[in-house]
Amino acid sequence: MISIPWPAAASILSGVGTVVLFSYLWRHRGRPGVNWFLLTLVAQAVWCLSYGVSLLVFDPTLRWWLEVATWVGISWTGLPFLAFGLEYTGRGRLVQTPWFGALVSVPVLTTVLVATNPLHELVWSEFRLDPIFGAATVAYEFEALAFFAIMSGTVFAAAGTLLLFDTVVSYGPLYRTEALAVGLSTLPPGIALLVWLFGIGPVPQLNLSAAMFLPHVLLDAYAFVGGRMFTYSPSVRRTADQSAVEDLENPFLVVDTDERIVDCNPAAEALFGVTATDVLGEPFEHVTELSIDDGRTEVVTHTSRGERRELAASTSALQNGAGRAVGHTVILQDITDQRRREQRLAILNRVLRHNLRNDMTAVRGYVSLAADRANDDDLTATLESVHDDVDAVIEMGEKARDFERAIDTATDSPPPLAVRDVLESVAADIEASRDGRVEVAVPDDLAVRADRDLFELAFANLVENGLVHSTAEKPRVTVEVSGDSPARTVTVTVRDNGPGLPDHERSVLEQGEETALEHGSGLGLWIVTWCVTALGGDLEFDTDETGTAVSVRLPVVSESVEAAVQAPDPS
Repeated sequence: MISIPWPAAASILSGVGTVVLFSYLWRHRGRPGVNWFLLTLVAQAVWCLSYGVSLLVFDPTLRWWLEVATWVGISWTGLPFLAFGLEYTGRGRLVQTPWFGALVSVPVLTTVLVATNPLHELVWSEFRLDPIFGAATVAYEFEALAFFAIMSGTVFAAAGTLLLFDTVVSYGPLYRTEALAVGLSTLPPGIALLVWLFGIGPVPQLNLSAAMFLPHVLLDAYAFVGGRMFTYSPSVRRTADQSAVEDLENPFLVVDTDERIVDCNPAAEALFGVTATDVLGEPFEHVTELSIDDGRTEVVTHTSRGERRELAASTSALQNGAGRAVGHTVILQDITDQRRREQRLAILNRVLRHNLRNDMTAVRGYVSLAADRANDDDLTATLESVHDDVDAVIEMGEKARDFERAIDTATDSPPPLAVRDVLESVAADIEASRDGRVEVAVPDDLAVRADRDLFELAFANLVENGLVHSTAEKPRVTVEVSGDSPARTVTVTVRDNGPGLPDHERSVLEQGEETALEHGSGLGLWIVTWCVTALGGDLEFDTDETGTAVSVRLPVVSESVEAAVQAPDPS
């Protein structure tokens, strides 16, 4: 029976486990970091298998070549693992830089020098067999290049491990256990390799690093097979984080606690006419002519290339994982066009509401006076028609003013509202000023949480619209309610007996905008739409030959009408 020394058996077993893991992960090739990790496993398998077999070979020449193969595996394990760490954590672009290409020269040079070592002995000298535990171990003196090669590979592997630990800290539990397992897996063979390199222990000729890949393979198998580490790659999240800033249309800057710029996106470069490399480390105020105001959003004016722009600057404190302040983020939004539109709308609103109203009131007075003095019946009829049109324009302005007042005074948490009381009040007011009848069919105990002014304004316009546009001999509007208890909503339907809402009117309201070719005939239904939206509800129109039914669905049915009656008046 052939007896295999335990160091050889452990090393070969590590190599076989590595090959099995390689075979399983081959299906994931092409995913972030996988190809580099597969290359790492190839080098690892060469390392373990060549060293394990070498411990069974006592022929000096063949033993020397197997030692060379072991060194090739050692040399090529660290750098691919670093590349894996970079690409897996979303830093793959660094692998494509000339700097990383320069690092490749280290294992290449090591491979060449090890293979030609008898010519120069720059890696080791005094190579000799020195068996221990029945294994064909060898001893030799390490030269400077041996220390350089192994320490370089160790640094590469350590850097890759730190990248994985960064993932543990930065991206939470989704990758934490698996990344921690892979990071820790490098410690046993790494420590064993350094123990061998520096000749620590009673048997310095025995290199246990290959045998220590056994726990390494087990931890990797847990992460990649059991934990599906390549199924959920943090590179996607990191790339998304970077793209969110880089592709952000708004200027974005990061400053440290000394208010010096440490990062900025292309939009910030374009706004301030700088490049990131030029302003990194420069004072924020010097570059942007703005100041840091933590936790606030303020409007500032910035002049660039002779053009004046208004910016909304939002500043937020930046904290590390321990909660310590490390700087600030500043995001700028160009609101120049928005402010100009608001200014124009404010001026137009003032002109239409005040100037035009005053002028139209005067016109109405003159028209009334002229109609009283006119002796011609046709002229009188014409003047009365003009008077009605003027009244309609003035009424439209008053509706706009009522809506503006209601939306300005609306509260986010209104008290319960007794639906029947409000609708009966609306019906009484409309019946007093319009021809027709309004019927309210609403339960006495129904209450909703809605702003009273907006609720009244919406249904006053709906009821009035139903009566005014009715062509029936006896105009009639019915207001009824249906509740959907599971959804905690209430639907109030206003139904008239008129000709129905024209298609072009409904189309405009459903699209939410008017055009020169397609527009409504008034403001009432627009006010209804705006009020219902502000109340958090939605609107639905149903038109047939019997008239129009407008359904308003509002969220959250309140407990009872008693709550509404007892609730304090918000005013």
